[in-house]
Formats: sequence, structure tokens, C-alpha cells
Amino acid sequence: MRSPTYISSLLNSILLFILVMVGYSCISPYEADIDNEPELISIEASLIKGEQEQTVKVSITASLNNSVFKPVRGCDVSLIDELDNAWHYNDLTGGIYRTSIPDEELIHGRHYKIRVITAEGNVYESDYEMLNPGIELDSLYYDVEDKVDEITGEPYTGLQFYLDVNAGEDESRYFRWRIDECYEYTSFAPISYFYLDDTHTPILPADPWAVYRCWREGEVGGLFQSSTMNLSQNEKKRIHLNYVSAQTERLRIKYSLQVKQYALSEDAYNYFEQNRLATEEADGLYTRQPRQPITNFMNVDDASERVLGYFWASTQTNQRIFVPRIEEMDVQAEDCAYWEYSDLEDGEGPFPIYLFDDKNSGKVYVSSRDCFDCTRRGGSNTRPDYWE
Repeated sequence: MRSPTYISSLLNSILLFILVMVGYSCISPYEADIDNEPELISIEASLIKGEQEQTVKVSITASLNNSVFKPVRGCDVSLIDELDNAWHYNDLTGGIYRTSIPDEELIHGRHYKIRVITAEGNVYESDYEMLNPGIELDSLYYDVEDKVDEITGEPYTGLQFYLDVNAGEDESRYFRWRIDECYEYTSFAPISYFYLDDTHTPILPADPWAVYRCWREGEVGGLFQSSTMNLSQNEKKRIHLNYVSAQTERLRIKYSLQVKQYALSEDAYNYFEQNRLATEEADGLYTRQPRQPITNFMNVDDASERVLGYFWASTQTNQRIFVPRIEEMDVQAEDCAYWEYSDLEDGEGPFPIYLFDDKNSGKVYVSSRDCFDCTRRGGSNTRPDYWE
């Protein structure tokens, strides 16, 4: 006969199982009604004092079951201030409209709005946004930090970048950052000579080192922003930026990061925060039902029309940091296979065949064009003006 303790434990287990199953039955993924999802116009615009070009992007959002981007061309796009001064944008391909406005024409404390008139005559306008002075970026730095690969479970190392915010009490408490990176890299070896065709006539390059060293620039993806609203002072330490793994060649020679800082209004910050949360939740199995998107655009003739997108204004400040090679860090180099050249095995091409004459070993080596020509790996052999 079972003891009372055993029976009680069994009943508790059964009850726990029932509660768990009931809990799971109450959770279900949100399923949008994609069949009746309307297509909406979306206008993404910014006014940034300190940028060479101002950009407005006009598109039609496809339905949820069709993610194809649909640009809206032929629009009349303009920036208008509260004194009715206007600047017109050029119509470029792909629904992108741009204009250049000298910084001295953009006045701190003045209010600006965007007007978009489509080819069909629909008029969309944003709310007025005030252009505030910029807030200088306080500190930009990095730490060597280890991580674990989520798939393999193997540890690896890299650099975690951080910044600090230290602003006045009467300044904005909402911040956004855009990040540009640049790194220096090299090819397998200089080009001693090359064969242009199967005659195997050696041709000397004008400069063997011309495409040996390159610099690759690009924007770091991600939404980087933070707020000090709930803090007693308008300052914040160690705000996470991007992480650069030593498993790429970015840190092999020299790496540079430029961080552009924008002080935002509360509404603009909430718009980007909603986008950030939506991006993070999109990868989850169980997500919340989408909230009404934040926007400051409207159809001036039909206030009931749903419009997506946002117009924000800010003054850009920036700071750049350089990271030289960290000797104690094991950085993975670009995987470029090379071998000793053989007429029999390599002489048939593909052409051109680049060759490196190693005077130390007395051997001639061959590799792929990508490994000899650094520009074929996405970079430029022109040294950036700011490079140290």
C-alpha cells in the first residue's frame, strides 16, 4: 500500500502538470490578418544640421505577406520652416529624394516640416519639429571582452565599444547614435607580374603595391539609442554600442569607429524605440499584437488616412576612435589560399593570373584575384583623409 506522502506527492505532480498545460493553452502566436492588410504610404525624413545631404524616403508598404519594397517616384518634396522658407529636394531613383542645405541656413530654435505631394496630387505634411543645438559626445572607448558562440559553444574574444553621456539638465534626455566603421587590410602579397593570356608573357604592373593595401568603410547596422529620463542626472555610463569579433580581419591592422550623436525629442525617441522593439520581437515565436505605429505625418486633405514614417530634426555631433592592432589578441586573417605556381596545373587560367615572386624562398606563388587585389573584397585603395 502506498504511503500518504507518496499519494500527496503524486497528486501535486498531476496538479502541476494540469496547470502547465492550461498555461500553454492560453499562449498562442499572434496571427495578423494579412489578407485584408492595406498598403500604406511611408515617409521617412530627417533634418540634420552637420550632414552634407538631407534625405527623404517615400515608399508604399507592401502587405505583410509581400515584403517587396515599393518606392514612390515623381513626388514634389520640400522642407519648409515656420517663416515659409522652402528648400526643394531632387527626385532620385528608388523613392529617394535629396537636397543639400548649407549649415548656416539651418537655424537652432527654428521649426521645420516636410511636405510631400505625390504625382496623384495627395498632399502629406509632417508636424513642425524644432531644430535644437547638438550635445557633444562625452566619451567613446572599448574593452576586450569574451563571448561564447551560440551555435558551437566555443569561446571567442573581441572588442565591446561603449560611450558615456553627460549633458546639462536643460538639454535633451533622449539620444540616438549612428555608427560608421573603417578598417585597414592587405592582400596576400604584392603583384610581381601577371599573365594576361595563354601566351604566358610576363607583364609588370605599374605599381606592384597598388592594390595591396585597402580601407573598407561602412555603416554598422542596428538601432543604438538610450535615455536618461528616469535618472536623477542627465548622464549615463557604459552605454553598449557594437561588438567587433576577433574572428574577422577587422582588428588585424587598425580599426576605426566614428559615432554620430543626435539629441532627440521625446516623440522621435519613442518612434525609434517602437521600431527597435518591433525588430527584436519579430524573431520571437510569441509576440505582442502590433501597436498603432507612431507617426507625425498626415494627409492634409484626409486626416483619416493612415500614414507611416516620421520626420525628426537634430544637430549632429561626432567622435572618432582608432584601435591599433592589439598584439595579445589572436585575430583571424582573411582565408587566402596560395600555392607554388605550376605551368601544368595553373597555366590555363582563368586569366589574368597574378604571381608573387618570393625572393627569399626563390619560389613563385599564385592565388586568386581576390587575394591579390584588395579592392575586390569591398574596400578602396585610397587612404581616407582622416586615417592616422
